[in-house]
Amino acid sequence: MSEPRIQYRKLRAPQQHGSFLIDPPLSESQQLLENNLSLIQESDKLQIFGVPLAELRATGRQALQTAALKYTGGYTNCNNKINANRIFLSGHQPKLFHPGVWFKTLLLAQLAKEHSATAINLIIDNDLCGQPSIKVPQGTIETPVVCPVFYDRDGDDVPFEEALIQDQQLFESFAQRVTNSVIQETGENLLQFWELVNQSTSNHPGLKFAQARHQWEREHGIENLELPLSTVCSSREFYRFCCHLLQNAENLQAIYNTSLIEYRKVHKIRSSAHPVPALECIDRAVEVPLWIWSEQAPSRKRLFCVTSGEETTLLDESGLSYGTLNLERNKESAIHQLEVLAQSGIKIRPRALTTTMYCRLVLSDLFVHGIGGGKYDQLTDDIAKQFFKIPLPHFQMATATVKLFADQLANPVDALQTIEEDLRNLEFSPDKFARKAIRNGHPHSLALEKLIDKKLIHVQKEVAPADRSRWHATLQGIHQELRTLLTNDEETLKANLEIARSHLNSFNLLDSREYSLILFNGKTLLDLLVSGTKTP
Repeated sequence: MSEPRIQYRKLRAPQQHGSFLIDPPLSESQQLLENNLSLIQESDKLQIFGVPLAELRATGRQALQTAALKYTGGYTNCNNKINANRIFLSGHQPKLFHPGVWFKTLLLAQLAKEHSATAINLIIDNDLCGQPSIKVPQGTIETPVVCPVFYDRDGDDVPFEEALIQDQQLFESFAQRVTNSVIQETGENLLQFWELVNQSTSNHPGLKFAQARHQWEREHGIENLELPLSTVCSSREFYRFCCHLLQNAENLQAIYNTSLIEYRKVHKIRSSAHPVPALECIDRAVEVPLWIWSEQAPSRKRLFCVTSGEETTLLDESGLSYGTLNLERNKESAIHQLEVLAQSGIKIRPRALTTTMYCRLVLSDLFVHGIGGGKYDQLTDDIAKQFFKIPLPHFQMATATVKLFADQLANPVDALQTIEEDLRNLEFSPDKFARKAIRNGHPHSLALEKLIDKKLIHVQKEVAPADRSRWHATLQGIHQELRTLLTNDEETLKANLEIARSHLNSFNLLDSREYSLILFNGKTLLDLLVSGTKTP
């Protein structure tokens, strides 16, 4: 029986405060890079819509660096020394994310510095913006509640690149409202961060967040460049990549769905939505792993294509047509047709797997993933290997766990388990609890000792089967006498049980690793995360 193409890997974020996951370890980063460079060199024969991969990489990477320098220089001083021969990438949605996400951005900078590469963090602005809020712990440490605090009025769930501020007053007051409500005083940290947010000239909340966070990094010597993915998607190189997918849509769909079945089987996933849905056919229309929408109707839709003769029509899942391309006659003309569609407000964007497929195949020498991306890119690897007939360059994976209340919380689970054990003993073996009570100086110690001795003598008696019932009743009577002497202890234990359960609920609320980075002291958090990038 042949080995499955996709191997199961148990990937889990670290649970302890101040712990890091870096896979493979940094001690292997040089070998990882050398392996990637060899894979890239060995893929020179691959053609992407009529152009050798090496040529597409050369022009795409040059365009990427030029655009990243221009974008970053638009809001901060940017005098980066760039290396066109070596590019490391990472990326994430422009949210107010937790420290574990930030860690991969900082590791990107450290890896690029060690290997003399240009580091570019992509702002994944084609993802949906979701609810405009963060979860904030409020109340007290003893009795916390976690509530959403909104930075804007809730609106349509559109891609980040289409989301604009709906309520300027609500947006500007966000930091003060969080500061006033959060359990742990954030001091001037959040207010200073929000000043950077409000100083951004962008109208998009996501870009404001990303630019403020990026300026925070650069003030501390982290010199990554940044660029929205939407800008990458306006390049001729990306249009060429899209044309390649469209031209081979049926083959891609078959490979994609077969790999997805394999991945779900290996990982024992039953859901039809995880890690991604299968690509569909609707009548003659074939789904490709891209999004499409228009500026006039910025609701993200799945992209389908129908080919008839030399004409390929672009549709969304509702059947709405966005235009036609001729993918057979003149490849440069087809790319120009996509450019014309973009100029008219039609937007084509990659989906999750396609994003990293393009970044790893065309733009980078090393891609740094978080743990979520690291999981789903096992699937990307298999699809790409079958579709392009070459393996993708390997990726680095990194995340961290930093907890907001780590120094103020004690895990009550041990105390809870002790109370539960004591109550079980009181019910089924009260002499066990009685011995513990005697060691602690119980006021009825003498009476308890006599009953313990009485039980010991009783259980050592040889009992005829006919007398077993009476023997058992006597034993239960001794137990009841013990419980009577321990009545106050039982009531205290039950009261403490409710308190411990309440403490555990509070602990679980506050022990999360998901709280936004803006709730932490910025310098302390940054120093901790940077220390993790030096881990061997």
